[in-house]
Amino acid sequence: MKKRIFHRGYTIENTTGVTNEWKSAIKGNPISGTLTEIKKSVDWWLDMSTFIHPQKFSSQSSKPVSNGSSENYRGFIIRNDTGKHNEWYLLLRGQLLKGNATSIKQYLDKVIEKQSKAQ
Repeated sequence: MKKRIFHRGYTIENTTGVTNEWKSAIKGNPISGTLTEIKKSVDWWLDMSTFIHPQKFSSQSSKPVSNGSSENYRGFIIRNDTGKHNEWYLLLRGQLLKGNATSIKQYLDKVIEKQSKAQ
């Protein structure tokens, strides 16, 4: 049974009936994969003018999530995605603070103290 889906002006077809075997063509390049991957590839092409093969999306989603950690300090979440000592970060009022956790906590203490004095 042949199925066709139109996504943002592109025709995506499934001619075999197998749920993970969809095909289309972007910029003359034939592509195949799951429906979600092909839609992402079409979206990238239309939004960014960059051709990305659908298999790249499947390899990214199969990567394990890093053993990052986070810490809640005085209502702020300080994060470390890599696990390295000096790679903690925090977004504070649109500013990116980076460094070790101790330094970030000291800076937060100063900001909170300054804010409480202003009130």
